[in-house]
Amino acid sequence: MTTTFNVPAHVPMELVQDFSFHSAPGIDRNPAAVIDALRDDRDIVFGIGARRGRDSWVFKSYDLLVEAFQNPGLFSSERFSGFSALLGENWLLIPPEIDPPLHKSYRLILNRLFAPSRMNELEATIAGEVRALTDAVLPLGSCDFQNAVATPLPTAVFLDIMGLPREDAPRFLEWESLLLHSMDMADRARGGHGIQDYMIGAIADRERNPRDDVLTQIVTADIDGRPLTRDEKIGMCFNLYIAGLDTVAAALGATFKFLAENPERQAELRADREMRPKAIEEILRLNSMVVAGRFVTRDTEFHGVHLKAGDYVSLPTMFANRDGAHFDDASRADFERRNVMSHIVFGTGIHNCLGSHLARRELRIVLEEWLDRVPPFRIADGQNAVTYASAVVFGVESLPLAW
Repeated sequence: MTTTFNVPAHVPMELVQDFSFHSAPGIDRNPAAVIDALRDDRDIVFGIGARRGRDSWVFKSYDLLVEAFQNPGLFSSERFSGFSALLGENWLLIPPEIDPPLHKSYRLILNRLFAPSRMNELEATIAGEVRALTDAVLPLGSCDFQNAVATPLPTAVFLDIMGLPREDAPRFLEWESLLLHSMDMADRARGGHGIQDYMIGAIADRERNPRDDVLTQIVTADIDGRPLTRDEKIGMCFNLYIAGLDTVAAALGATFKFLAENPERQAELRADREMRPKAIEEILRLNSMVVAGRFVTRDTEFHGVHLKAGDYVSLPTMFANRDGAHFDDASRADFERRNVMSHIVFGTGIHNCLGSHLARRELRIVLEEWLDRVPPFRIADGQNAVTYASAVVFGVESLPLAW
């Protein structure tokens, strides 16, 4: 099958693998199983269609993914997402698409805004939002968890932090779905333009009318003694939009799907509150969401494979986090796993996820609320959870729960 593909001359045919996992059988039920089936004795393959139809090197082992994440000199983040190019623009996602040494200065701006101490201030607000969402469905005995809780919660938190009106949430979610989940380039561009145009308007508003919110702090920030440019402000806001809406919703969906499908594990966490924080990390490990990307900066031999400058590298964190060479019995949930915190769900190296503190807080609060207030829940009779993989993120589209 692979011999029919147009493979670059420096790629050995024995390393070529069809990697269109976004349409593979089973991806709508169990993405982790699809990824596991793609694992073989090759730690590096050249994946056909690995990134939205784009051919790419794919690293499969924990050690190689960590090495790539931690070596920006060889594996550059610059323009890995392709978002601005899709829109005919030239800005970069900040800080994910910034390499050292510039990366540090940009990261410091956002570190101050998303430090654990600042996230502590959001605890009561998040808890109140979770209670309100839960109260709305608890008497019903069932709900689509993804639509009722997993998606609206991080959306509301993001809008509040940025200082944007909650009534704009439907537009935000439509644009996000088009940009991140569609395989159609026209749809992706339409979603991206919607986000960009909205952010440009919001930035201009804060420049005229500063407020007490993250958006204003970005607009008024300086880097190395100078104000941020238009493109830098857009790049920061666009990045927070992508991270704030999509990945937390995916993590919530994956967590509650696991608990609904594994009632005995759900019962353990109902009985033992102390186990819950570590269980969250283990469930995240089993169901990593993000597929990162990098560009090779120079011709090199990397663990016996010849890479050329400009080659694209796809880094699916799920491969690393389900690698049996690093995690014993990697496909099994072990709430007592000693090395669970070595997972790279939130990446590693200089580009580890800026919002990991907030994401973990949202996960913990929702989990505690549901285990303490909602009776044992399950997948609704006669229905199924529906999952997806878009080549950049894994997630849950629908999660019908009943209790």
